[in-house]
Amino acid sequence: MEQFNIDAKSNTSFVVFHGTGGNEYSLLQVVGDIDPTANIRAYIGGVGTGKERRFFAPLQNGQLDRADLDEHVASFLKVWAQQKPEGKVIMLGYSNGANFLLALLEKEPNLADAVVLMHPSNLTYHFSGTSDTILLLTAGARDVISIPGESLKLSKTLAEHFPQTTFKLFDHGHEIADEEVEFIRSQLAQL
Repeated sequence: MEQFNIDAKSNTSFVVFHGTGGNEYSLLQVVGDIDPTANIRAYIGGVGTGKERRFFAPLQNGQLDRADLDEHVASFLKVWAQQKPEGKVIMLGYSNGANFLLALLEKEPNLADAVVLMHPSNLTYHFSGTSDTILLLTAGARDVISIPGESLKLSKTLAEHFPQTTFKLFDHGHEIADEEVEFIRSQLAQL
C-alpha cells in the first residue's frame, strides 16, 4: 500500500486513512490541527482512482465484499508488522478509511494506542475479546452516508470490546467540521 510520510521527530505518530475519493493529503490539515508536532504516515487506498479511490471494494447492495476486504486487511497488517513506528501511535480514518480501520481492528484489536473513527458505517464487523485501545467515534446528525443512529449502534458494539470508547454526535452532515476536529484534539490531548 502506498504511503506518504512526514517525519517530525516526535514521539507521537498519526497514521491516517482518507475517505472515498481522497488521497494522501486529505487529512494532513486535520492532523496538523490536532497535533502540529506529530509524525504523519498517510496511506493511499489502492482500489479505484480519483473520486473512486478507496481502501476496499465498494459495497454491493449495502454489503461488504468480505473476501476483498480481508485480502486488503491481511496485506496491510503484513506491512504494518514491519513498519509500525516507535512511540505513541494514533490511527485516524475518515469514512471509507474509518471503515478500513474497523476491519483492521477485527483482526488486530491492539493495533494502536488510540483509533479515531470519523463518520464510520455500521457494516458487518465481528469483534472478539477486549482491548485497551482508546476509540473515538464521531458522526454527523445530518449525515446521509454514515447514518448517525447506526454510528451510535456501532459505538455500543465497540464499547463491549473496547471499553475506552467515546462517541460524539455533531450537528452537521458527512463533512469534517471544525468543532469535530477540536473535540478530537481535546480528547487526544488527555492521552
